[in-house]
Amino acid sequence: MSGLSFANEIDRKRLVETILEKTKTGKLNWRETAMKDVYIISVGGNTTLKVSLEHQDTGRSYGGAQLAMFRLLDEHGTVLLEISESEETTVRKLLESAKASALNVDDRVQSLMEVLQKL
Repeated sequence: MSGLSFANEIDRKRLVETILEKTKTGKLNWRETAMKDVYIISVGGNTTLKVSLEHQDTGRSYGGAQLAMFRLLDEHGTVLLEISESEETTVRKLLESAKASALNVDDRVQSLMEVLQKL
């Protein structure tokens, strides 16, 4: 085995893309949290996936960049793996899909379309 840690050997792109695909097909149903733009899901009973939009400190009192983050946590809340959208651009798409899942956007849009058809 090389001197790389286990986390460095993980195919981060494939992991995020697989979670994104499972989210888009409805196999992963994310939940809102009490914090804005933070979505979680428990997988397998001992793993939690967390995706969030985090505000980066730019030293300014206003504005600032926003960065999508993906975290893999164990059953104790310990962060096992962290991937930012600056490392893997698919993290932003995962955030958007997790938000849509948690907020039932597809159902809401479908209901809206039904109402609009009746007008």
